[in-house]
Amino acid sequence: MSRLPILLLGLLLPLWLTGCASGPLEAPDDPAVQMEPRAVTADNLPQDEQVWGGVIARVDNRSEATFIEVVGYPLSRQEPQTRQSTTGRFRMRVDGFADPVDYRSGRRVTGVGTVTGVEDGTIGELEYVFPVLDAHSVHLWPEPEPPRPSSGVRFGIGIGIGL
Repeated sequence: MSRLPILLLGLLLPLWLTGCASGPLEAPDDPAVQMEPRAVTADNLPQDEQVWGGVIARVDNRSEATFIEVVGYPLSRQEPQTRQSTTGRFRMRVDGFADPVDYRSGRRVTGVGTVTGVEDGTIGELEYVFPVLDAHSVHLWPEPEPPRPSSGVRFGIGIGIGL
């Protein structure tokens, strides 16, 4: 009996399982119940858990919890897609202390929880109503690696001058 099929299965199974991964957080099963943050009002709170993510704008550590102001973006496998249009801002309530060094402005974050209400606030001088996601699970995405400096050596076909 050949070991080739077993070897192929051993190599391909991890790749297949990785391809089926949905994201780092346990999320609601029904994507139809998801609502964009900009659609939430005090009179229209979603009843089901939401998975929202985006880019951190500010962190406000209060005595009872930390509130992370997030510029929302559409998600793909729970990862914020920052090349698309925003879905509105929201505040993510997290129990305890979230260090502003880790949760700094510009970092991508995703949270799962229940929308418990709205808070009045401002963006600059503009008044804004922020939906509040009471997050029981939060994932802070790794920062992208900075581009490596080029070595100065270039390969190509044609005529050109590289400096």
